[in-house]
Amino acid sequence: MEPRAGRDRRQATRYQVGLPVELPNGTGLTRDVSEVGVFFETDQPMAAGAVINFALLLSEADPEGPFRLQCRGSVVRVEPQSDKVGVAARITSYRARTL
Repeated sequence: MEPRAGRDRRQATRYQVGLPVELPNGTGLTRDVSEVGVFFETDQPMAAGAVINFALLLSEADPEGPFRLQCRGSVVRVEPQSDKVGVAARITSYRARTL
């Protein structure tokens, strides 16, 4: 994982990494993550201000095997794209579960 390049006003370092995202009604893929937030792309409709539950699947983060990071957060920004939407979300709580 590499820190995101360029000028950044955020408080936490973002890392460019493509992690699978599980949503209640679909899936997505992260573009970058930090200690407090995530940006992912999905084909699921999202609205700024919405509270969301999602899971990040981390396959190589633990030598004992893959795990799921169950997250709760709020949508900060939605960026419409051609066939998907980009979603910036602040993570408000999380817990790890082994797969």
